[in-house]
Amino acid sequence: MITCLSCSKKSEIETIFIANNNEYWEYRNYCHNTAGIYFQFRKNGSHDKYLNSYVGFDLFNNDGDLESGPRTWSIKNDSVFLWDKGIYKIEKITNKEIILSYYHYKIKEKKCFIRLSKWVDTPKGPKLLNEQDIIKK
Repeated sequence: MITCLSCSKKSEIETIFIANNNEYWEYRNYCHNTAGIYFQFRKNGSHDKYLNSYVGFDLFNNDGDLESGPRTWSIKNDSVFLWDKGIYKIEKITNKEIILSYYHYKIKEKKCFIRLSKWVDTPKGPKLLNEQDIIKK
């Protein structure tokens, strides 16, 4: 029998990233002061981008004349998140928050952070997921 401990940890990490149909990860980049974009990461290694509107979350993969190419993600070595062409270190990961880091492409030695916070689309509208609201997958 062959056991792959690393594989099970990778699978556990991937499971946290994968969103249910009504769950979204809010993106906040602290180096670029970017927020207000939401993502769903799929089991097949793809992802979709959304905006929060008064009716819930609206698919926003293409921005008018700017079309996104292949939207991919994966986990490498249990601690690296490959997201499209970016490489991010997983600093912290829970069912409701993920902290990623990378080094700034222009300013050498500047470490940047991205925070992904889980949101849920409820009958009363989108809300930030609280620890007691976590739904087992």
